[in-house]
Amino acid sequence: MIPLPRELRACRDCGKAVLITVTRLGRYLLVDPRPDDRGNQACYRAEPRTWHSRSLDAAGALPPAAWEHRYVPHVATCTPPARQEALPIPLPPNVTRLDPKRRRARRRPR
Repeated sequence: MIPLPRELRACRDCGKAVLITVTRLGRYLLVDPRPDDRGNQACYRAEPRTWHSRSLDAAGALPPAAWEHRYVPHVATCTPPARQEALPIPLPPNVTRLDPKRRRARRRPR
């Protein structure tokens, strides 16, 4: 079963469409929106706009039922854009950087 477009959300990190499911413990799990035979999550629609998932890798897990399909967790395929770290500002040779040596000021009790 393929989720409807209105059931998908955008990932905060990569911006791709994801399906939000609820696990048996009541936690949210993001999965890729297309069923995949390589997936380790059995997902099914319980109500309109509500999807449930369970792990197929757990000890004693049953194979997917007729109403469940395999999905891949989005964390396995998420590729956030590379972020450039701030470059240090070059200082003249006669100047010492004090930032790493500073300590947090202690407040005196009143």
